[in-house]
Amino acid sequence: MNKKAQPTSYYHKPPLRRRDFEIHYNKDLTLKHIVENSHKNYEFYFLISGDVTYYVDSIPYHLQSGDVVLIAPEQVHEAFINAESQAYERYVLWLNSDFLEKLSSSRTDLLLPFQKTYISSARISPAPDQKLSIHSLLERILISSTSQEYGSDLMTNSYIIELLVHIAKIKLFQRDYYFERAIRHDQKNSSLVSDVLAYINEHIYEEISIEQLTSLFFFSRSHLNKVFNEEIGMPLHQFIIKKKLFLARQDLLANESVNHICSKYNFGNYTSFFRAFKQEFGQSPREFRKNSL
Repeated sequence: MNKKAQPTSYYHKPPLRRRDFEIHYNKDLTLKHIVENSHKNYEFYFLISGDVTYYVDSIPYHLQSGDVVLIAPEQVHEAFINAESQAYERYVLWLNSDFLEKLSSSRTDLLLPFQKTYISSARISPAPDQKLSIHSLLERILISSTSQEYGSDLMTNSYIIELLVHIAKIKLFQRDYYFERAIRHDQKNSSLVSDVLAYINEHIYEEISIEQLTSLFFFSRSHLNKVFNEEIGMPLHQFIIKKKLFLARQDLLANESVNHICSKYNFGNYTSFFRAFKQEFGQSPREFRKNSL
C-alpha cells in the first residue's frame, strides 16, 4: 500500500444513516472531552495515542495505546482526555447492523465481538503484534473506502471482515480475557456461561474435560454444549482447545520453548499440539516463531 492515511481534527459527526459503514481517523492536541452520546450503529474504537478515560454505560476504562473499545447500539459512551500529556489520536469505525449481517455467514457471525460484552468488558487489550495488525487493517479500510480504483469496494469489505474476525478471536482467546461481571445493573452477575468461562480461565493450564465441567456445574453435557453454542458460537471443547492454542501462540512470541508450552497447556504430547496448532494457524509452532521474528 503506497498511500498513507492522514488524520483530521475531531468534529462532531452525526451517526451514519444510509451508508453501510463510516470510518474516521482523528488527531487532536487540545480536545478534552467527547460528550456522552449513543447511536444505532456498532462502533469499533482504536486508540493510537493519548491519555484517555473512556466510559461505556458508566463503566470507566483507562485506555492504553492499542486498546480497542467495542460499543453496541444504544450503549451510552463518552471520553475524557488529558490533552496536556500527548496528542489524542484514534480510529473510529461505525458499522450498520444490516451490513454486518450481510457480510456474515452461517458459520461466522461478525456481530459476535459486539454482542458478547456481557461476558467480558467493552475494552480489549491486544498483544503488540495484534495491535499492529489492527492498525494496518483500519488504515487499509480508510484508504480503500475513499478509492475509486476497480475492486476497492470489495477490498474494503474484505478488510472489515478480516478486522472483525481477528478481533473476535482476540476477544475470546487472549490472556487478558478476565470475564468482568460488574457490567450492567440490569443483568445478573452470574450466569452459567460466565461461570464456566471463568473456571476455564482459572484452570487453563490443566486438563479440562467436559465431564469435569458437567460435574462441577450440575448440568448435562448436551445442555452445556447447547448453551455454550448459543452464547459463544462454538462447542465448549473447541473453545477450550482454541483458547489454549491462542495462549500458546503468545508464549511462542515470548520465546518459550515448544516442549515447555506443550506441557504447560496439557496437550498430552507434541504430536497433538503440532497438529492442533497447524490446523488453527496454518503453520507449525516452530514455523510460526521463525516467521514472526
